[in-house]
Amino acid sequence: MRKTKKDIIYYLAERPEIAIITNHGYAGPLIPTGGAPDTGGQNYYVNTLARKLEQQGYKITVYTRGGFPFYESTKIRSKTEYLTDNIRYVYIPGGGETFIRKEDIAIALDEELNWLYEYINHEAEIKKCEPWEVYEFINSHYWDAGVLGLSVVERWRNDMVEKSLSQLLSGIISEKELNNLYKERHWMSLGEKPSLFLGLQLLNQESIKNHDIQLKIRAAATSWASGKGLQANEENILVDAAEEALSRLENTFEPALKELVVASALGNSILMMSPESDDSLKRNLDRIDRHVWTPHSLGEIKDYNYRNRTLDVRRDLKFCERRNHERMICHRTRAIIATSTKIAEYLWTHFRVPVNETFYFPPCIDGDTFRPYTEQELNPTYKYMSKICGISVNKLKQSKIIFETSRMDHTKRKDLLIKAFGKIVSDYDDIYLFIGGGPKNELFNTLQNQISDIPELKGRAFLTAPIPDEHIGKIFSIAHIYASASEMEGFGMSVSQSAAAGVPIVSSDLIPYSLYYSPDHTEIFPAGNSVAFAKGIKKLLDNNDLWRKNSENLQIQAKSLNWEAKTKEFLDYLESKRIINNG
Repeated sequence: MRKTKKDIIYYLAERPEIAIITNHGYAGPLIPTGGAPDTGGQNYYVNTLARKLEQQGYKITVYTRGGFPFYESTKIRSKTEYLTDNIRYVYIPGGGETFIRKEDIAIALDEELNWLYEYINHEAEIKKCEPWEVYEFINSHYWDAGVLGLSVVERWRNDMVEKSLSQLLSGIISEKELNNLYKERHWMSLGEKPSLFLGLQLLNQESIKNHDIQLKIRAAATSWASGKGLQANEENILVDAAEEALSRLENTFEPALKELVVASALGNSILMMSPESDDSLKRNLDRIDRHVWTPHSLGEIKDYNYRNRTLDVRRDLKFCERRNHERMICHRTRAIIATSTKIAEYLWTHFRVPVNETFYFPPCIDGDTFRPYTEQELNPTYKYMSKICGISVNKLKQSKIIFETSRMDHTKRKDLLIKAFGKIVSDYDDIYLFIGGGPKNELFNTLQNQISDIPELKGRAFLTAPIPDEHIGKIFSIAHIYASASEMEGFGMSVSQSAAAGVPIVSSDLIPYSLYYSPDHTEIFPAGNSVAFAKGIKKLLDNNDLWRKNSENLQIQAKSLNWEAKTKEFLDYLESKRIINNG
Protein backbone atom coordinates (compact mmCIF):
# COMPACT_ATOMS: atom_id res chain seq x y z
CA MET A 1 0.00 0.00 0.00
CA ARG A 2 1.35 3.40 -0.96
CA LYS A 3 2.14 5.58 2.04
CA THR A 4 0.73 9.09 2.34
CA LYS A 5 2.58 12.08 3.75
CA LYS A 6 0.80 11.57 7.08
CA ASP A 7 1.84 7.90 7.12
CA ILE A 8 5.48 8.90 6.64
CA ILE A 9 5.30 11.53 9.40
CA TYR A 10 3.80 8.93 11.77
CA TYR A 11 6.39 6.25 10.97
CA LEU A 12 9.32 8.66 11.29
CA ALA A 13 8.23 9.97 14.70
CA GLU A 14 10.79 8.69 17.21
CA ARG A 15 8.33 7.90 19.96
CA PRO A 16 7.43 4.66 21.74
CA GLU A 17 4.11 3.33 20.46
CA ILE A 18 0.91 2.18 22.17
CA ALA A 19 -1.97 0.21 20.64
CA ILE A 20 -5.57 0.93 21.62
CA ILE A 21 -8.46 -1.25 20.43
CA THR A 22 -12.05 0.04 20.47
CA ASN A 23 -13.94 -2.23 18.15
CA HIS A 24 -17.67 -1.61 17.91
CA GLY A 25 -19.76 1.34 16.74
CA TYR A 26 -18.38 4.13 14.55
CA ALA A 27 -15.07 4.88 16.27
CA GLY A 28 -12.71 7.19 14.42
CA PRO A 29 -11.02 10.60 14.45
CA LEU A 30 -14.43 12.20 13.86
CA ILE A 31 -17.04 10.71 16.17
CA PRO A 32 -20.56 10.94 14.73
CA THR A 33 -22.48 13.14 17.16
CA GLY A 34 -25.76 12.37 15.42
CA GLY A 35 -26.59 9.36 17.53
CA ALA A 36 -24.72 6.70 15.59
CA PRO A 37 -25.51 3.32 17.19
CA ASP A 38 -23.07 1.99 19.80
CA THR A 39 -21.11 5.24 19.53
CA GLY A 40 -20.72 7.69 22.39
CA GLY A 41 -18.90 8.12 25.67
CA GLN A 42 -16.41 5.30 25.17
CA ASN A 43 -15.25 6.86 21.89
CA TYR A 44 -14.70 10.26 23.49
CA TYR A 45 -12.83 8.53 26.31
CA VAL A 46 -10.54 6.70 23.86
CA ASN A 47 -9.78 9.76 21.74
CA THR A 48 -9.08 11.91 24.78
CA LEU A 49 -6.90 9.20 26.35
CA ALA A 50 -4.95 8.93 23.09
CA ARG A 51 -4.32 12.69 23.10
CA LYS A 52 -3.15 12.61 26.72
CA LEU A 53 -0.82 9.66 26.00
CA GLU A 54 0.53 11.66 23.07
CA GLN A 55 1.30 14.49 25.49
CA GLN A 56 3.29 11.97 27.54
CA GLY A 57 5.55 11.32 24.54
CA TYR A 58 3.88 8.36 22.81
CA LYS A 59 2.43 7.74 19.40
CA ILE A 60 -0.77 5.72 19.29
CA THR A 61 -2.43 3.34 16.85
CA VAL A 62 -6.15 2.94 17.51
CA TYR A 63 -7.60 -0.19 15.93
CA THR A 64 -11.33 -0.41 15.21
CA ARG A 65 -13.62 -2.43 12.98
CA GLY A 66 -13.92 -1.27 9.37
CA GLY A 67 -14.93 -2.72 6.05
CA PHE A 68 -18.41 -1.15 6.20
CA PRO A 69 -19.60 2.41 5.42
CA PHE A 70 -19.14 5.39 7.69
CA TYR A 71 -22.29 6.53 9.47
CA GLU A 72 -24.81 8.04 7.03
CA SER A 73 -22.27 7.70 4.19
CA THR A 74 -21.39 5.35 1.36
CA LYS A 75 -17.65 5.71 1.99
CA ILE A 76 -16.12 2.51 3.36
CA ARG A 77 -14.19 2.60 6.63
CA SER A 78 -10.79 1.38 5.45
CA LYS A 79 -7.08 2.13 5.36
CA THR A 80 -5.77 4.69 7.86
CA GLU A 81 -7.00 8.05 9.20
CA TYR A 82 -5.29 10.45 11.58
CA LEU A 83 -6.53 12.18 14.71
CA THR A 84 -3.17 13.99 15.02
CA ASP A 85 0.29 13.45 13.54
CA ASN A 86 0.97 10.95 16.33
CA ILE A 87 -2.46 9.29 16.60
CA ARG A 88 -3.79 7.15 13.77
CA TYR A 89 -6.89 5.02 13.31
CA VAL A 90 -6.45 1.71 11.48
CA TYR A 91 -9.65 0.01 10.31
CA ILE A 92 -9.81 -3.78 10.70
CA PRO A 93 -11.99 -5.67 8.19
CA GLY A 94 -14.05 -8.61 9.38
CA GLY A 95 -17.66 -9.70 9.69
CA GLY A 96 -18.86 -8.48 6.30
CA GLU A 97 -19.68 -5.15 4.74
CA THR A 98 -22.45 -3.94 7.05
CA PHE A 99 -22.62 -2.46 10.53
CA ILE A 100 -22.87 -5.03 13.34
CA ARG A 101 -24.31 -4.00 16.69
CA LYS A 102 -22.14 -4.70 19.74
CA GLU A 103 -24.37 -7.52 20.98
CA ASP A 104 -23.67 -9.48 17.78
CA ILE A 105 -20.05 -8.45 17.17
CA ALA A 106 -18.61 -11.83 18.23
CA ILE A 107 -19.23 -13.17 14.72
CA ALA A 108 -16.58 -10.78 13.35
CA LEU A 109 -13.82 -11.32 15.89
CA ASP A 110 -12.01 -14.33 14.40
CA GLU A 111 -11.65 -12.62 11.02
CA GLU A 112 -10.55 -9.40 12.68
CA LEU A 113 -8.01 -11.30 14.77
CA ASN A 114 -6.43 -12.90 11.70
CA TRP A 115 -6.11 -9.52 9.99
CA LEU A 116 -4.80 -7.77 13.10
CA TYR A 117 -2.17 -10.44 13.71
CA GLU A 118 -0.87 -10.20 10.13
CA TYR A 119 -0.95 -6.39 10.18
CA ILE A 120 1.14 -6.14 13.33
CA ASN A 121 3.56 -8.73 11.95
CA HIS A 122 4.04 -6.43 8.97
CA GLU A 123 4.59 -3.45 11.29
CA ALA A 124 7.24 -5.51 13.08
CA GLU A 125 9.03 -6.15 9.78
CA ILE A 126 9.16 -2.40 9.15
CA LYS A 127 10.50 -1.76 12.65
CA LYS A 128 12.85 -4.76 12.45
CA CYS A 129 11.61 -6.18 15.75
CA GLU A 130 9.40 -8.96 17.05
CA PRO A 131 5.62 -8.34 16.71
CA TRP A 132 5.21 -8.20 20.49
CA GLU A 133 7.84 -5.47 20.63
CA VAL A 134 5.96 -3.07 18.33
CA TYR A 135 3.86 -1.65 21.20
CA GLU A 136 4.66 -0.77 24.79
CA PHE A 137 1.27 -2.26 25.66
CA ILE A 138 -2.16 -2.93 24.16
CA ASN A 139 -5.15 -1.27 25.84
CA SER A 140 -8.49 -2.73 24.76
CA HIS A 141 -11.86 -1.13 25.49
CA TYR A 142 -15.08 -3.14 26.06
CA TRP A 143 -15.37 -6.92 25.90
CA ASP A 144 -15.15 -7.32 22.10
CA ALA A 145 -11.88 -5.38 21.92
CA GLY A 146 -10.71 -7.29 25.00
CA VAL A 147 -11.12 -10.56 23.10
CA LEU A 148 -9.04 -9.16 20.22
CA GLY A 149 -6.29 -7.74 22.44
CA LEU A 150 -6.01 -10.88 24.54
CA SER A 151 -6.14 -13.17 21.50
CA VAL A 152 -3.35 -11.44 19.60
CA VAL A 153 -1.16 -11.64 22.72
CA GLU A 154 -1.93 -15.36 22.97
CA ARG A 155 -0.89 -15.80 19.35
CA TRP A 156 2.41 -14.12 20.08
CA ARG A 157 2.87 -16.47 23.02
CA ASN A 158 2.26 -19.38 20.65
CA ASP A 159 4.88 -17.98 18.29
CA MET A 160 7.40 -17.62 21.09
CA VAL A 161 6.84 -21.18 22.33
CA GLU A 162 7.01 -22.60 18.80
CA LYS A 163 10.29 -20.82 18.23
CA SER A 164 11.69 -22.09 21.53
CA LEU A 165 10.49 -25.67 20.97
CA SER A 166 11.85 -25.69 17.44
CA GLN A 167 15.28 -24.72 18.76
CA LEU A 168 15.13 -27.40 21.45
CA LEU A 169 13.90 -30.09 19.04
CA SER A 170 16.08 -29.24 16.06
CA GLY A 171 18.08 -32.34 15.08
CA ILE A 172 15.85 -34.57 17.19
CA ILE A 173 12.58 -34.63 15.29
CA SER A 174 12.20 -34.33 11.54
CA GLU A 175 11.96 -31.11 9.54
CA LYS A 176 8.47 -32.22 8.51
CA GLU A 177 7.37 -32.46 12.15
CA LEU A 178 8.92 -29.07 12.94
CA ASN A 179 7.06 -27.52 10.00
CA ASN A 180 3.83 -29.06 11.22
CA LEU A 181 4.44 -27.63 14.68
CA TYR A 182 4.77 -24.17 13.09
CA LYS A 183 1.61 -24.53 10.98
CA GLU A 184 -0.51 -25.81 13.85
CA ARG A 185 0.86 -23.60 16.64
CA HIS A 186 -2.25 -21.42 17.07
CA TRP A 187 -4.64 -24.35 16.95
CA MET A 188 -2.53 -26.12 19.59
CA SER A 189 -2.38 -23.03 21.83
CA LEU A 190 1.29 -23.70 22.47
CA GLY A 191 1.68 -20.75 24.82
CA GLU A 192 -0.54 -22.29 27.46
CA LYS A 193 1.47 -25.46 28.21
CA PRO A 194 4.94 -25.53 26.62
CA SER A 195 6.08 -28.58 28.59
CA LEU A 196 3.12 -30.67 27.39
CA PHE A 197 3.77 -29.92 23.73
CA LEU A 198 7.50 -30.50 24.08
CA GLY A 199 6.82 -33.94 25.52
CA LEU A 200 4.20 -34.75 22.90
CA GLN A 201 6.60 -33.94 20.07
CA LEU A 202 9.04 -36.51 21.48
CA LEU A 203 6.43 -39.17 22.22
CA ASN A 204 4.80 -38.86 18.81
CA GLN A 205 7.85 -39.23 16.61
CA GLU A 206 7.15 -41.46 13.63
CA SER A 207 9.56 -44.15 14.83
CA ILE A 208 7.98 -44.62 18.27
CA LYS A 209 4.38 -43.41 18.20
CA ASN A 210 2.77 -46.88 17.94
CA HIS A 211 4.57 -48.38 20.94
CA ASP A 212 2.98 -48.84 24.37
CA ILE A 213 3.41 -46.09 26.94
CA GLN A 214 6.38 -47.60 28.79
CA LEU A 215 8.37 -48.18 25.61
CA LYS A 216 7.46 -44.69 24.35
CA ILE A 217 8.81 -43.10 27.53
CA ARG A 218 12.18 -44.80 27.16
CA ALA A 219 12.34 -44.18 23.39
CA ALA A 220 11.51 -40.51 23.81
CA ALA A 221 14.10 -40.06 26.56
CA THR A 222 16.72 -41.88 24.47
CA SER A 223 15.91 -39.73 21.44
CA TRP A 224 16.37 -36.55 23.48
CA ALA A 225 19.51 -37.72 25.27
CA SER A 226 21.26 -38.91 22.13
CA GLY A 227 20.32 -35.78 20.22
CA LYS A 228 21.74 -33.56 22.97
CA GLY A 229 24.73 -35.76 23.80
CA LEU A 230 23.58 -36.48 27.36
CA GLN A 231 24.84 -39.23 29.67
CA ALA A 232 22.82 -42.34 30.54
CA ASN A 233 22.06 -41.06 34.05
CA GLU A 234 20.51 -37.89 32.57
CA GLU A 235 18.36 -40.02 30.27
CA ASN A 236 17.22 -42.01 33.31
CA ILE A 237 16.20 -38.80 35.09
CA LEU A 238 13.71 -38.14 32.28
CA VAL A 239 12.42 -41.72 32.37
CA ASP A 240 12.02 -41.65 36.16
CA ALA A 241 10.08 -38.36 36.10
CA ALA A 242 7.67 -39.65 33.43
CA GLU A 243 7.17 -43.03 35.14
CA GLU A 244 6.57 -41.37 38.52
CA ALA A 245 3.83 -39.22 36.98
CA LEU A 246 2.36 -42.34 35.40
CA SER A 247 2.40 -44.25 38.68
CA ARG A 248 0.31 -41.58 40.40
CA LEU A 249 -2.56 -41.98 37.94
CA GLU A 250 -5.67 -43.97 38.69
CA ASN A 251 -6.40 -47.05 36.61
CA THR A 252 -9.54 -45.32 35.35
CA PHE A 253 -7.42 -43.02 33.19
CA GLU A 254 -7.65 -43.86 29.51
CA PRO A 255 -4.33 -44.55 27.71
CA ALA A 256 -4.59 -41.32 25.73
CA LEU A 257 -5.00 -39.30 28.94
CA LYS A 258 -2.06 -41.11 30.52
CA GLU A 259 0.06 -40.15 27.53
CA LEU A 260 -0.79 -36.46 28.04
CA VAL A 261 0.27 -36.60 31.69
CA VAL A 262 3.49 -38.41 30.78
CA ALA A 263 4.23 -35.90 28.02
CA SER A 264 3.83 -32.98 30.41
CA ALA A 265 6.14 -34.58 32.99
CA LEU A 266 8.71 -35.44 30.32
CA GLY A 267 8.64 -31.92 28.84
CA ASN A 268 8.83 -30.29 32.26
CA SER A 269 11.91 -32.36 33.15
CA ILE A 270 13.62 -31.42 29.91
CA LEU A 271 12.99 -27.72 30.54
CA MET A 272 14.33 -28.05 34.07
CA MET A 273 17.45 -29.71 32.66
CA SER A 274 17.76 -26.78 30.22
CA PRO A 275 17.58 -23.85 32.65
CA GLU A 276 18.71 -21.28 30.09
CA SER A 277 15.93 -22.26 27.68
CA ASP A 278 13.38 -22.50 30.50
CA ASP A 279 14.26 -19.11 32.03
CA SER A 280 14.41 -17.43 28.64
CA LEU A 281 11.03 -18.83 27.65
CA LYS A 282 9.35 -17.76 30.90
CA ARG A 283 10.93 -14.32 30.68
CA ASN A 284 9.84 -13.80 27.09
CA LEU A 285 6.31 -15.07 27.69
CA ASP A 286 6.02 -12.61 30.56
CA ARG A 287 7.36 -9.80 28.36
CA ILE A 288 4.76 -10.54 25.68
CA ASP A 289 1.90 -10.41 28.17
CA ARG A 290 1.19 -6.67 28.08
CA HIS A 291 -2.55 -6.56 27.50
CA VAL A 292 -4.51 -4.00 29.55
CA TRP A 293 -8.31 -4.14 29.55
CA THR A 294 -10.78 -1.28 30.12
CA PRO A 295 -14.31 -2.78 30.11
CA HIS A 296 -16.28 0.52 30.47
CA SER A 297 -19.24 -1.55 31.65
CA LEU A 298 -19.92 -5.18 32.54
CA GLY A 299 -22.63 -7.54 31.37
CA GLU A 300 -23.20 -8.61 34.98
CA ILE A 301 -24.12 -5.04 35.95
CA LYS A 302 -26.38 -4.46 32.98
CA ASP A 303 -28.02 -7.85 33.53
CA TYR A 304 -28.83 -6.77 37.08
CA ASN A 305 -30.21 -3.43 35.93
CA TYR A 306 -32.44 -5.25 33.42
CA ARG A 307 -33.48 -8.09 35.72
CA ASN A 308 -37.14 -7.06 35.70
CA ARG A 309 -37.43 -6.53 31.93
CA THR A 310 -39.27 -8.90 29.61
CA LEU A 311 -37.54 -11.99 28.27
CA ASP A 312 -37.61 -10.58 24.74
CA VAL A 313 -35.62 -7.54 25.85
CA ARG A 314 -33.16 -9.59 27.89
CA ARG A 315 -32.58 -12.21 25.19
CA ASP A 316 -31.76 -9.53 22.64
CA LEU A 317 -28.96 -8.14 24.83
CA LYS A 318 -27.16 -11.55 25.13
CA PHE A 319 -25.98 -11.02 28.68
CA CYS A 320 -24.86 -14.62 29.22
CA GLU A 321 -22.62 -14.62 26.14
CA ARG A 322 -21.11 -11.32 27.19
CA ARG A 323 -20.47 -12.43 30.77
CA ASN A 324 -18.58 -15.48 29.55
CA HIS A 325 -16.30 -13.36 27.37
CA GLU A 326 -15.67 -10.98 30.25
CA ARG A 327 -14.83 -13.77 32.69
CA MET A 328 -12.28 -15.17 30.25
CA ILE A 329 -10.67 -11.75 29.77
CA CYS A 330 -10.50 -11.13 33.53
CA HIS A 331 -8.89 -14.52 34.12
CA ARG A 332 -6.14 -13.94 31.56
CA THR A 333 -5.29 -10.22 31.78
CA ARG A 334 -2.63 -8.74 34.04
CA ALA A 335 -4.03 -5.22 34.39
CA ILE A 336 -7.70 -4.19 34.35
CA ILE A 337 -8.99 -0.62 34.37
CA ALA A 338 -12.22 0.24 36.19
CA THR A 339 -13.98 3.36 34.95
CA SER A 340 -16.49 3.47 37.82
CA THR A 341 -16.77 2.37 41.43
CA LYS A 342 -19.53 -0.10 40.52
CA ILE A 343 -17.33 -1.71 37.87
CA ALA A 344 -14.50 -2.05 40.39
CA GLU A 345 -16.88 -3.64 42.91
CA TYR A 346 -18.14 -6.21 40.39
CA LEU A 347 -14.64 -6.98 39.13
CA TRP A 348 -13.56 -7.80 42.69
CA THR A 349 -16.67 -9.82 43.56
CA HIS A 350 -18.38 -11.40 40.56
CA PHE A 351 -15.20 -11.71 38.47
CA ARG A 352 -12.63 -12.40 41.26
CA VAL A 353 -10.15 -9.84 39.95
CA PRO A 354 -7.46 -9.11 42.58
CA VAL A 355 -7.57 -5.57 43.90
CA ASN A 356 -3.91 -5.00 42.99
CA GLU A 357 -4.64 -5.84 39.35
CA THR A 358 -7.21 -3.04 39.12
CA PHE A 359 -6.55 0.61 38.34
CA TYR A 360 -9.29 3.23 38.69
CA PHE A 361 -9.45 5.52 35.67
CA PRO A 362 -12.89 7.13 35.30
CA PRO A 363 -13.81 9.30 32.34
CA CYS A 364 -12.26 12.63 33.16
CA ILE A 365 -13.52 16.02 32.03
CA ASP A 366 -12.34 18.29 29.24
CA GLY A 367 -12.20 21.49 31.27
CA ASP A 368 -11.68 23.61 28.16
CA THR A 369 -15.09 22.58 26.79
CA PHE A 370 -17.19 21.96 29.89
CA ARG A 371 -17.02 24.99 32.16
CA PRO A 372 -18.98 28.14 32.99
CA TYR A 373 -18.89 30.58 30.03
CA THR A 374 -19.22 34.35 29.89
CA GLU A 375 -22.36 35.93 28.45
CA GLN A 376 -20.39 37.13 25.43
CA GLU A 377 -19.14 33.60 24.75
CA LEU A 378 -22.69 32.25 25.00
CA ASN A 379 -24.35 34.67 22.54
CA PRO A 380 -23.83 32.49 19.40
CA THR A 381 -25.28 29.47 21.22
CA TYR A 382 -28.34 31.40 22.37
CA LYS A 383 -28.90 32.33 18.72
CA TYR A 384 -28.54 28.66 17.75
CA MET A 385 -31.14 27.66 20.37
CA SER A 386 -33.45 30.49 19.38
CA LYS A 387 -33.42 29.25 15.79
CA ILE A 388 -34.45 25.78 16.95
CA CYS A 389 -37.32 26.84 19.22
CA GLY A 390 -38.51 30.18 17.79
CA ILE A 391 -38.12 31.90 21.17
CA SER A 392 -36.19 35.17 21.24
CA VAL A 393 -32.65 35.28 22.55
CA ASN A 394 -33.61 37.79 25.24
CA LYS A 395 -36.43 35.60 26.52
CA LEU A 396 -34.18 32.52 26.58
CA LYS A 397 -31.61 34.45 28.61
CA GLN A 398 -34.26 35.31 31.20
CA SER A 399 -35.60 31.75 31.37
CA LYS A 400 -34.52 28.50 33.04
CA ILE A 401 -33.41 25.77 30.65
CA ILE A 402 -33.68 22.11 31.57
CA PHE A 403 -31.29 20.15 29.38
CA GLU A 404 -30.38 16.57 28.46
CA THR A 405 -28.27 15.19 25.64
CA SER A 406 -27.33 11.63 24.69
CA ARG A 407 -27.76 9.27 21.79
CA MET A 408 -31.29 8.48 20.68
CA ASP A 409 -31.60 5.17 22.54
CA HIS A 410 -34.43 3.69 24.63
CA THR A 411 -32.10 3.12 27.61
CA LYS A 412 -31.66 6.90 28.00
CA ARG A 413 -35.38 7.21 28.91
CA LYS A 414 -35.91 10.56 27.27
CA ASP A 415 -39.60 9.66 27.26
CA LEU A 416 -39.59 9.70 31.07
CA LEU A 417 -37.97 13.15 31.06
CA ILE A 418 -40.69 14.49 28.77
CA LYS A 419 -43.36 12.93 31.01
CA ALA A 420 -41.80 14.41 34.17
CA PHE A 421 -41.47 17.85 32.58
CA GLY A 422 -45.12 17.67 31.54
CA LYS A 423 -46.12 17.29 35.21
CA ILE A 424 -44.56 20.61 36.27
CA VAL A 425 -44.41 22.86 33.21
CA SER A 426 -47.77 24.53 33.96
CA ASP A 427 -46.44 25.71 37.32
CA TYR A 428 -43.84 27.98 35.72
CA ASP A 429 -43.84 30.59 32.97
CA ASP A 430 -40.11 30.62 32.38
CA ILE A 431 -38.94 26.99 32.01
CA TYR A 432 -38.09 25.22 28.78
CA LEU A 433 -36.86 21.71 28.01
CA PHE A 434 -34.18 21.02 25.40
CA ILE A 435 -33.31 17.40 24.60
CA GLY A 436 -30.28 16.81 22.41
CA GLY A 437 -29.12 13.77 20.46
CA GLY A 438 -29.90 11.83 17.38
CA PRO A 439 -30.25 10.38 14.88
CA LYS A 440 -33.74 11.29 13.75
CA ASN A 441 -34.81 7.67 13.96
CA GLU A 442 -38.01 5.95 14.97
CA LEU A 443 -37.44 6.82 18.63
CA PHE A 444 -36.88 10.48 17.73
CA ASN A 445 -40.23 10.54 15.92
CA THR A 446 -41.93 8.80 18.84
CA LEU A 447 -40.61 11.41 21.26
CA GLN A 448 -41.69 14.21 18.96
CA ASN A 449 -45.19 12.71 18.91
CA GLN A 450 -45.12 12.40 22.70
CA ILE A 451 -44.39 16.14 22.98
CA SER A 452 -47.14 16.96 20.48
CA ASP A 453 -49.67 14.86 22.42
CA ILE A 454 -49.21 16.89 25.63
CA PRO A 455 -50.83 20.32 25.10
CA GLU A 456 -48.88 21.90 27.96
CA LEU A 457 -45.60 21.17 26.15
CA LYS A 458 -46.40 23.16 23.01
CA GLY A 459 -43.65 25.76 22.64
CA ARG A 460 -42.00 24.56 25.89
CA ALA A 461 -40.20 21.29 24.99
CA PHE A 462 -37.86 20.81 22.03
CA LEU A 463 -35.81 18.04 20.45
CA THR A 464 -32.66 19.62 19.07
CA ALA A 465 -31.33 16.60 17.13
CA PRO A 466 -27.50 16.33 17.18
CA ILE A 467 -25.84 19.40 18.69
CA PRO A 468 -22.80 20.80 16.84
CA ASP A 469 -19.50 20.59 18.68
CA GLU A 470 -19.12 24.38 18.87
CA HIS A 471 -22.33 24.63 20.93
CA ILE A 472 -22.35 21.50 23.09
CA GLY A 473 -20.22 22.80 25.98
CA LYS A 474 -21.98 26.14 25.95
CA ILE A 475 -25.48 24.64 26.16
CA PHE A 476 -24.38 22.87 29.33
CA SER A 477 -23.32 26.26 30.69
CA ILE A 478 -26.63 27.86 29.66
CA ALA A 479 -28.70 25.13 31.32
CA HIS A 480 -30.25 25.74 34.73
CA ILE A 481 -30.68 22.01 35.41
CA TYR A 482 -29.28 18.91 33.74
CA ALA A 483 -31.82 16.08 33.97
CA SER A 484 -31.05 12.45 33.07
CA ALA A 485 -33.34 9.45 33.45
CA SER A 486 -30.83 7.04 31.90
CA GLU A 487 -31.01 3.40 32.99
CA MET A 488 -27.81 2.10 31.42
CA GLU A 489 -24.58 3.99 32.08
CA GLY A 490 -21.06 2.76 32.68
CA PHE A 491 -20.19 6.09 34.31
CA GLY A 492 -22.37 9.01 33.21
CA MET A 493 -20.08 11.34 31.27
CA SER A 494 -22.74 13.92 30.43
CA VAL A 495 -23.64 14.19 34.12
CA SER A 496 -19.99 14.78 35.05
CA GLN A 497 -19.76 17.39 32.28
CA SER A 498 -22.74 19.17 33.82
CA ALA A 499 -20.95 19.22 37.15
CA ALA A 500 -17.89 20.83 35.55
CA ALA A 501 -20.13 23.49 34.04
CA GLY A 502 -21.68 24.18 37.46
CA VAL A 503 -25.12 22.95 36.41
CA PRO A 504 -27.16 21.23 39.16
CA ILE A 505 -28.23 17.68 38.32
CA VAL A 506 -31.37 15.57 38.64
CA SER A 507 -30.39 11.98 37.98
CA SER A 508 -31.72 8.43 38.06
CA ASP A 509 -30.18 6.09 40.62
CA LEU A 510 -28.54 4.02 37.87
CA ILE A 511 -25.92 6.62 36.92
CA PRO A 512 -22.60 5.80 38.66
CA TYR A 513 -21.27 9.36 38.66
CA SER A 514 -24.28 10.61 40.62
CA LEU A 515 -24.18 7.74 43.11
CA TYR A 516 -20.45 7.66 43.83
CA TYR A 517 -19.13 11.16 43.12
CA SER A 518 -21.86 13.59 44.01
CA PRO A 519 -24.68 11.89 45.97
CA ASP A 520 -24.89 14.77 48.46
CA HIS A 521 -25.12 17.43 45.76
CA THR A 522 -27.37 15.69 43.20
CA GLU A 523 -31.13 15.13 43.27
CA ILE A 524 -31.34 11.36 42.72
CA PHE A 525 -34.63 9.57 41.99
CA PRO A 526 -35.54 5.89 41.49
CA ALA A 527 -35.11 4.92 37.84
CA GLY A 528 -38.39 4.81 35.95
CA ASN A 529 -40.31 6.94 38.47
CA SER A 530 -41.60 10.01 36.64
CA VAL A 531 -43.29 11.46 39.74
CA ALA A 532 -40.05 11.41 41.74
CA PHE A 533 -38.19 12.76 38.70
CA ALA A 534 -40.60 15.71 38.46
CA LYS A 535 -40.24 16.39 42.21
CA GLY A 536 -36.45 16.51 41.89
CA ILE A 537 -36.62 19.08 39.09
CA LYS A 538 -39.20 21.14 40.97
CA LYS A 539 -37.09 21.09 44.15
CA LEU A 540 -34.20 22.81 42.34
CA LEU A 541 -36.50 25.25 40.55
CA ASP A 542 -38.06 26.36 43.85
CA ASN A 543 -34.98 26.56 46.06
CA ASN A 544 -32.34 29.02 44.86
CA ASP A 545 -30.08 28.37 47.85
CA LEU A 546 -30.04 24.62 47.19
CA TRP A 547 -29.45 25.26 43.49
CA ARG A 548 -26.47 27.54 44.27
CA LYS A 549 -25.01 25.15 46.85
CA ASN A 550 -25.21 22.17 44.47
CA SER A 551 -23.70 24.19 41.64
CA GLU A 552 -20.69 25.26 43.71
CA ASN A 553 -20.03 21.83 45.19
CA LEU A 554 -20.37 20.04 41.85
CA GLN A 555 -17.75 22.32 40.28
CA ILE A 556 -15.33 21.68 43.15
CA GLN A 557 -15.79 17.92 42.97
CA ALA A 558 -15.44 17.80 39.17
CA LYS A 559 -11.92 19.22 39.38
CA SER A 560 -10.70 15.86 40.71
CA LEU A 561 -11.33 14.33 37.29
CA ASN A 562 -8.19 15.68 35.63
CA TRP A 563 -7.15 13.90 32.42
CA GLU A 564 -3.47 14.80 32.51
CA ALA A 565 -2.91 13.76 36.12
CA LYS A 566 -4.86 10.54 35.74
CA THR A 567 -3.01 9.54 32.56
CA LYS A 568 0.32 9.96 34.33
CA GLU A 569 -0.93 7.82 37.23
CA PHE A 570 -2.06 5.20 34.70
CA LEU A 571 1.40 4.96 33.19
CA ASP A 572 2.99 4.82 36.64
CA TYR A 573 0.66 1.94 37.53
CA LEU A 574 1.64 0.00 34.39
CA GLU A 575 5.28 0.59 35.21
CA SER A 576 4.73 -0.74 38.76
CA LYS A 577 3.20 -3.87 37.18
CA ARG A 578 6.30 -4.15 34.95
CA ILE A 579 4.09 -3.96 31.87
CA ILE A 580 6.01 -0.93 30.62
CA ASN A 581 9.41 0.48 31.46
CA ASN A 582 9.56 4.27 31.59
CA GLY A 583 13.09 4.26 32.96
